[in-house]
Amino acid sequence: MSDSPTPAVNPLPPAVIVLFLIVVLSEIYIAGAEAHLWGSIDARIGLIRQFSFMPEGFERAISAGLWIPELFWRMLTYPFVHGSLMQGIFASVFVLALGKFVGEVLGNVAVVAIFFSSAIFAALGFVLFANSNFPLFGGFPAAYGLIGAFSFVLFSRSEGLLSQQLMAFRLLGILMAINISFSLLQEGPPIWIAEFCGAVTGFISAAIIHPGGIRVIISKFRRGLD
Repeated sequence: MSDSPTPAVNPLPPAVIVLFLIVVLSEIYIAGAEAHLWGSIDARIGLIRQFSFMPEGFERAISAGLWIPELFWRMLTYPFVHGSLMQGIFASVFVLALGKFVGEVLGNVAVVAIFFSSAIFAALGFVLFANSNFPLFGGFPAAYGLIGAFSFVLFSRSEGLLSQQLMAFRLLGILMAINISFSLLQEGPPIWIAEFCGAVTGFISAAIIHPGGIRVIISKFRRGLD
């Protein structure tokens, strides 16, 4: 009895497929609405209003000591609505590529945990540090969480001098530099703050999920400082 052939490409983790399909379905709905097949032609704006995270409303509710479930629920829904088709495509590419890597190393559940924890803390960071009333939407803050997890895996596997090990953060550093540059050149909300908070959350979450991950980080920095 012969063994079954090994697939040339490893299949995507189910969690990554589900996250990707949610974005795809939202864009299909918007495309159908704009083609007058169903709903309103302003479907994209309607979805943003309904599912984006509202920093001003959240801050007011917290200051007043009010618990409004919708404001917290939006921390989980804003990554699935985008301002344009291209934004949705690019965010989905990040989720597919980085989610596949993270899922293969840390597991299927880890992808979901890192994605949504990054989305939550990215929203909180946006409230605390951005000082912006602009609604937060789009998958990039949560996708940056997967980039942070990706950086942790590379960092945990790296050897040599600490300066060489820090090359594991090269992808994250390049992307953040590009985002900050665009933010400074264009007038708009500092979304890079949410993305950075998402990346930090993803890195920490991966370290917590990975067995002995926190210990690995501490030992690497201790060796680097010796």
